[in-house]
Amino acid sequence: MDDAALPAPASRHALALLRFPDPRTDWLVVTVATLTAPIADLDARLAALHEAVPVVGARLRDETWHPGDLPPVIELAGDPLRAAELDRPFDLATEAPLRLLRSPDGLRLGVVGHHAAFDGLALVAVLRALTAGDRPQPVTSPPPGEPGSKLPLLQRLARPADPVAPTPGVWPGDAYATTVVDVAGKGITGRIAEACVGAVAAHNERHQRRLRKVGLTIAVGGPAGVGNVASYRRIDVAPDGPVGRLVQEALASPDEPGEQVSAPKLVMQLLEPVVERFSDTILISNLGRHRVPGVERLDFFPVARGRSAVCFASAAIEDGATTLTLRARDLSPGDARRLLADAADRLAGQPG
Repeated sequence: MDDAALPAPASRHALALLRFPDPRTDWLVVTVATLTAPIADLDARLAALHEAVPVVGARLRDETWHPGDLPPVIELAGDPLRAAELDRPFDLATEAPLRLLRSPDGLRLGVVGHHAAFDGLALVAVLRALTAGDRPQPVTSPPPGEPGSKLPLLQRLARPADPVAPTPGVWPGDAYATTVVDVAGKGITGRIAEACVGAVAAHNERHQRRLRKVGLTIAVGGPAGVGNVASYRRIDVAPDGPVGRLVQEALASPDEPGEQVSAPKLVMQLLEPVVERFSDTILISNLGRHRVPGVERLDFFPVARGRSAVCFASAAIEDGATTLTLRARDLSPGDARRLLADAADRLAGQPG
């Protein structure tokens, strides 16, 4: 059977999100590309992508993807990062899980996906199809690995990780911040995590909020293709602990989070009253370096969720820029920019 054919049941990776007991999270993965030139035949390339990977236009009913029309390109009056459509929640029953936002000059293209259908690497493949005309391959969840130990989760239930101090007040939408960095050498994901933990510790000190236990989620990419096959690893560490080393060890572990191996509906529903006790302080995602013809910079923003709802990410374009980004639900735009700038400065000051 064709892996791309619809109808098709939601994968185990998708179900882990669709059943996750956190009603405040909309599960949008956001990317914004800076192009070297406008894409003249964007509609035609989107149609070709839809033909190759039907989930681009799918609708979700009863945890099953059904065929649907491809999404329109949304023409904006300004930059995608400032558009209300950027992180508007998807209604997967009535609209496709992919959203394209184009700036007036055509040089900034937002590619936004619902995480049940797309992970970060999948959105890079989508972008490459739109800019270079590549025909991507769909990818489905591989067989699950061994579930990781439940002990860290029980420890978090008893003593949750400390959150990033929120900015006082009510913030109507996520804050997005991005900057260009110069980073090379070994252990980059661990070094990024170390710099971000240091910046969060300084941020919390300024806000007079304790940071004794840092909970990290480290994103782990899956097989190449268009779909959602990403996993992650959890780490708990003191702010002055061996963050980089623990990250590299976690990335090498084959164990998977238990909820990605199996996410029974009833169990997930029962966890809703306590789900935030399992939450992270921050999420770290290093998308890696990619060749995407026609793209000179990629700003990548994973899902921000949980008690802190703060995530840092990095993405590099061959012969282009490397970015470090921050997305936060409960920070002001100013606090988000300052926190990211501190993390970038700390990263720049590390040995390569």
